Amino acid sequence: MEARLRYWFDTTLARGIPALCGWLALGCLALVVPVSALLVWTDRSAPATLGARIAAVWRSTGQTMRLGGEVGPPLRIVLSVLLALIALLYVSTLVSLITTGLTDRLMALDRGRATILERGHTVVLGWSEQIPTVVSELVAARTDRRRRVIAVLADREKSAMEEDLHTTARATGRTRVLCRTGRPADPVALARVSPDTADCVLVLPRDDPRDDAETVKTLLSLSAALGEDRRVRVVAAVRDDRHLAAARLAGGPRTTVLDVDDITARLVVDCARQPGLSLVHQELLDFAGHEFHTLRDPRLPGLTFEEAAGACPESIAVGIAHDDGTVTLNPPRP
Repeated sequence: MEARLRYWFDTTLARGIPALCGWLALGCLALVVPVSALLVWTDRSAPATLGARIAAVWRSTGQTMRLGGEVGPPLRIVLSVLLALIALLYVSTLVSLITTGLTDRLMALDRGRATILERGHTVVLGWSEQIPTVVSELVAARTDRRRRVIAVLADREKSAMEEDLHTTARATGRTRVLCRTGRPADPVALARVSPDTADCVLVLPRDDPRDDAETVKTLLSLSAALGEDRRVRVVAAVRDDRHLAAARLAGGPRTTVLDVDDITARLVVDCARQPGLSLVHQELLDFAGHEFHTLRDPRLPGLTFEEAAGACPESIAVGIAHDDGTVTLNPPRP
């Protein structure tokens, strides 16, 4: 018998919202009416007649369930209940709409599809095994800035990216790392990280060299988003040198494209020939301790390199970065 009752109850619930509302109303009445009657019958100031007490129970029930609680002719009672039901329907609909809107907005934020409205931030496109190192080095390189934002766009779930960065990357300190979900080659997804207002954009190489074509597509979308008159620095990397020319053509003249496998092979050979050279490379390339920075000081134009080096007491001048992007290390004396 118990199983049949449970089955019948489950079947009625499966009929949809009307059945749920009916069961909810019956449950409320089953609780409110007896309690209201108990309150009336135990009240010393309650009316003496049965009809008056029933009217008091009705008023208490109506006030509790917001059904008006009017007494008098049946038509007046029906109209009061109808108005209360209309008000209840309006309020419940309004609350459900607001709740649905907030839920959809929170879900959109959780999915990582909101647009980042920042300026001067760093954009990292793609996801690979180098992402923890890249984020950690960017955090270490920006210790002198008050407000730092790193935007990561990859074709992964936002929660998964945040969890991986939390467990693998070093502490970000005052740097905010914002993850967004989307394919970097998709112009719509690319707009979520606002590359046109960024300070620089990094296009990470894929783990599989066969995926370098996706890097080329990303550079094409990035060039279209930045336009011809762009000032954003773009650095990309490929693993297969056969895609190097295509990547440079897609990125344009202001994009630096690196062949990471070729550079790694050269570094390995150099370190094998010169013991201890790996420590020198690590000291030069990471941002722990001293690192390279480009300084634009209005006091330096017109000075010789020796005079400019003497004007920087807290740093060591090693070269000159020209407007065309070339660098002269330790320029000779005139």
